[in-house]
Amino acid sequence: MRISFSKALCMFLLAACAAHAQGPAAGRRQARTVTLLHGGWKFREVGKTVWHAAAVPGCVHTDLLRHGLIEDPFYRDNEKKLQWIGKTDWEYETNFRAGAETLARRRVELVFEGLDTYASVTLNGVPLLDADNMFRVWRVDAKRALRAGENTLRVVFRSPVNEVLPRMKAIGYELPAVNDQGEKTSPYTRKAPYQYGWDWGPRFVTSGVWRPVRLEAWDGVRIEDFHVAQKELRRDASEMSAVLELVSDSEMDATVVVDDSSSGRRLAERAVRLRTGTNRVALDFLINNPRLWWPAGLGPQNLYRFRARALVGARAVDEA
Repeated sequence: MRISFSKALCMFLLAACAAHAQGPAAGRRQARTVTLLHGGWKFREVGKTVWHAAAVPGCVHTDLLRHGLIEDPFYRDNEKKLQWIGKTDWEYETNFRAGAETLARRRVELVFEGLDTYASVTLNGVPLLDADNMFRVWRVDAKRALRAGENTLRVVFRSPVNEVLPRMKAIGYELPAVNDQGEKTSPYTRKAPYQYGWDWGPRFVTSGVWRPVRLEAWDGVRIEDFHVAQKELRRDASEMSAVLELVSDSEMDATVVVDDSSSGRRLAERAVRLRTGTNRVALDFLINNPRLWWPAGLGPQNLYRFRARALVGARAVDEA
């Protein structure tokens, strides 16, 4: 619904603020704990013996450049000289510690927000994941491979060019890829097309852990997704709907609460019976006399921040 006020067209923007509980609480249902795994990474070309420190999140091109192993990719004809990188396999590795309290949780998962692109993931030598899509989040069970104390996480990236060439040959025809400045492999790969070259940019087909990676431990319920939608906006009120996806490891009773983070005011609450797996829950609520977001020069840019919590009994087990 489009609303006009006098001479201006207003937008009512509402932002959901994501935050994860960082520490365990006492009792059977504890809050989800999140450990970022961004430190101590190293990388090397597969088959080589020398490791170099790596930045995660990041990619192999910037890691190579940081160590002076390649020249400036944007200088003169270095772009052509560096095409071997995209046709090479690379491996990344880090070590991290896990305590007994983490292993005692009912669910322990590795979450990769982005792997670019063909990646095999092992934890302590146990295969956990074979990724093939740069654009999605990968969440895998880590408890079966996790140890108390030191753990080794390894990600091997296969060449995104060499991975696809045999498939193209088997198909027997080539999909159009007029922008690809080399092998026309981009249409066959869930990977950023700009990496393959364009009329406005160079060709650098890269690999790496390009988004955050973390270890999550939780019991019972976690919030998979939370967003707020505006159903109707009037001068005196805004009708809203908060939609959550909750993942439960068993059937249980829970309570979902939505608050205004700025004021602490409770906006909606609903008791639900969760089934095993993914549950979708919607809560409608009203904001009276909403503070509007105005374009620059026409008024203030008011924002609302919301928090959703999942409670089992009286204890919050997750929030977003």
